[in-house]
Amino acid sequence: MLFTQTCPRLQIFLSLTVLSIVVGCSSDTPDIPDTASVSGTVTYKGEPLKGASIVFSNTAVKPTAKPAANATINAITDESGQFELKSYFGARTERKGVIPGTYKVTLLKMVPPGKMTAAEYQAKVTAANQIVSGGGVLTQAQTPPELQQLLPRQYSDVTASKLEATVVADQENQFQFDLK
Repeated sequence: MLFTQTCPRLQIFLSLTVLSIVVGCSSDTPDIPDTASVSGTVTYKGEPLKGASIVFSNTAVKPTAKPAANATINAITDESGQFELKSYFGARTERKGVIPGTYKVTLLKMVPPGKMTAAEYQAKVTAANQIVSGGGVLTQAQTPPELQQLLPRQYSDVTASKLEATVVADQENQFQFDLK
């Protein structure tokens, strides 16, 4: 008899507890600042640079800054070397564009070593994945070689890059990076 009288109270208590957890954990992170649209083109030695990672780094941000200020800002260039940046504020929050400010720019383009083509490299990776997924162990000959950085350090290292971009609020920010 006591159980049937307390059961509705327990159900209400549990329902309210679950609701408060869901509401408390589903915050939409209201302290993320507005972003401005950023796009552009990257060329290397006069040609569009396809498949390169472009990263905007806010080097003025202190490690103790709010998470919004420590956003990861990057994109991959398309077939014509064009990019459009997105900012990632943690695992679940993505915004088109960048928080206005001045950024250090780095570009990374990893390629197969030597004269190995991208198709040859991918075939070696696929074969290695099949061996490993079947429980096998790769020999040195079966292990794909490390990819190499195509771009000089002056573009690919955040400590050496002289590339900068100033993003202005409430406007389309277009950048052209012509790497030599």
